[in-house]
Amino acid sequence: MLERLDNEIYLKNVQLEGYEVRGALILGSEKAVILDTLSRPEDMLKYKELIGDRELIIIYSHADWDHIWGTAGLKMPIKSIIAHSSCLARFSKDVPETLKEYKKNQPELYNSVELIPPDTVFDSKMKIDLGGITIQLSQLSGHTEDSIVGFIPEKGILLAGDAVETPFPCINKNSPMANWITELEKWEGNKNLKIVIPAHGKVSGPDIISQNLQYLKSLLNKDKIEISASLSSFYKETHLENMAFASEQK
Repeated sequence: MLERLDNEIYLKNVQLEGYEVRGALILGSEKAVILDTLSRPEDMLKYKELIGDRELIIIYSHADWDHIWGTAGLKMPIKSIIAHSSCLARFSKDVPETLKEYKKNQPELYNSVELIPPDTVFDSKMKIDLGGITIQLSQLSGHTEDSIVGFIPEKGILLAGDAVETPFPCINKNSPMANWITELEKWEGNKNLKIVIPAHGKVSGPDIISQNLQYLKSLLNKDKIEISASLSSFYKETHLENMAFASEQK
């Protein structure tokens, strides 16, 4: 099911093992954007009837599997697939390796997945005019090197990908945490920001950025962090991994 945020933005959540992932559909008068195609082609059902005859653009927030594997399910022309340049590089590295592993272990779920890489890339910023609504893309290396976010200035909405998350963000071995913190601080100070839509966790106000910043800074400072006993096993394990990866930061 697609959840309507307003007349121009729809959200779709998919339940995976231990967590949910969210994608977004943004409708302009001339073009439509799907930000992240989620984990399986079946996740893209019901999009076509909403998009209609608009020109379709796909945006990958980054190349993690649960954000990019549904593209083949869009049975309609795609004008372009946009991502950070480092995202494209991952399609010749870890992305096919991860898919091979998932097809081997869970063929009933992932045999229908076809990898479709981006054909338009950028390094810092990019703006897309959809007709009456725009999306400003910006690199935000942190969760991964290729992570980007999208800002809709007409609505004050930040499509945050995995840059922020509830209950807390997920750190990888090579996450550039200092840069992550610096970039999130810029968004924290953005007076035009009203709504933050993360790929994982609740749609929130700007306070989610402050909460993620506090967590990241506490990790780097090796401060004691209290986590809720009610957290899922996925996030309990993620917190332990986060502490281990943060301890390796220089």
